[in-house]
Amino acid sequence: MNLPLFQKIIKDFQIRPLPSLTQRDLKLSFIKDMSLAIVGTRRGGKTYRTFQFINELMQQGVGKENFCRVQFNDHRLRSTAVDHLHIIDEAFYSLYPDKQQKEVVYFIFDEIHRITGWEDYILYLLEDPLHRILLTGSTSKLLKGQIASALRGKNFSMELFPFSFREFIRHYHVEEDTISSQGQSKLRKMLQKYLGQGGFPGLLDLEAHLHIDLLQSYWDTMVLRDIIEAHPKDNIKITSFNHFSQALLSRVSCAMTVRKIMTNMEIAGLSFSPETLYRYLGYLEEAFMLYTIPIHSESEKIRNRNYRKVYAMDWALADAIAPAEGLDIPRKFENMIFIELLRRGYQVSYYLTKKNYEIDFIATNKTGEKTAKHLYQVCYQFSDPGVRERELRGILETASFLNIRDIFVITFNEEETIDMNGFTVKVLPAWKWLIKDAEK
Repeated sequence: MNLPLFQKIIKDFQIRPLPSLTQRDLKLSFIKDMSLAIVGTRRGGKTYRTFQFINELMQQGVGKENFCRVQFNDHRLRSTAVDHLHIIDEAFYSLYPDKQQKEVVYFIFDEIHRITGWEDYILYLLEDPLHRILLTGSTSKLLKGQIASALRGKNFSMELFPFSFREFIRHYHVEEDTISSQGQSKLRKMLQKYLGQGGFPGLLDLEAHLHIDLLQSYWDTMVLRDIIEAHPKDNIKITSFNHFSQALLSRVSCAMTVRKIMTNMEIAGLSFSPETLYRYLGYLEEAFMLYTIPIHSESEKIRNRNYRKVYAMDWALADAIAPAEGLDIPRKFENMIFIELLRRGYQVSYYLTKKNYEIDFIATNKTGEKTAKHLYQVCYQFSDPGVRERELRGILETASFLNIRDIFVITFNEEETIDMNGFTVKVLPAWKWLIKDAEK
């Protein structure tokens, strides 16, 4: 790896104009003596968020020549070894020697975690108090695990999800008007579009007939780059892995047990141990492709012996990959609400009453010494009397037992307030709830 190549990469970025992009809501700021990482699913917008961050800093007076940006998915850098990383800052300061130890310099690295041992280089750069380091990656290891440990507490990670509904309507220049009849009508139409299209930025403005093909290509790339290539020693058998992952996707917004899936795989002529399938599940979660949530309980034993519920990073992606007819609207709707709760910073679990009535989500938010809990039921159509009774029947027992006062039923379009023996249930349409500020 030679110095001129990195010089060229640095200069090429600096002379290239930044793209005009829909503003994302994830706020970024550096913490003293720490690198900052944006993590999340592949194709979720991490790279473009760094572009926006650069633009934000430039509007504050930072010159573009103070940015050293390197993408490690660049084909010219495929053979980069950890011993070559020091050439990056050498190349930058050979171009701008007057900036060394005199001006703040921003090092922005996309997917650097693919180079084994890269963490020591970040720690080396952080020794200079004028260095600011921004990383992106499609692995949760930047949040926890080996990578976080190797950075010795010197990294702060933030998760970026695909477009929220608020960002989605911003892209299409639709106002957040929840008052007027016209505004509500537009929001309902946009919510239908969002439910069908999902939040991946690459699908915005793309012709609808291309959506499924593009989403399937996203999934294939995730499997190749974030599963198979990320775990080369595992010798992952792609047929069995695909069968397992499709079985999970077919259960989106539903109960899931690995042993049940394993039994079905054995019936189909595939035989794998639970340990292997649990490892595959871990890889899918690590790559931000799927999430599983436990039952709400302080007892680890109870959490472990009950089923988990499974959700996809993006409901449209799951629909494009799931076998047969894919996902119905109510399940995509529930998945959408789940992702929004994660985006708002909640820890999410489900709950079962003594009568085995399920509460979709207990959303927990910890701020300092205070812990706030919110109860959510998700119901696409709430007007049917039977559906209404089913959705409400476990709320009173759950709210009383867990001492929860913030109770919500999220629907597609219904709105009302229900009194249940002193507990107030707020029934809200998703097109309104999705653009309101998170409950504190």
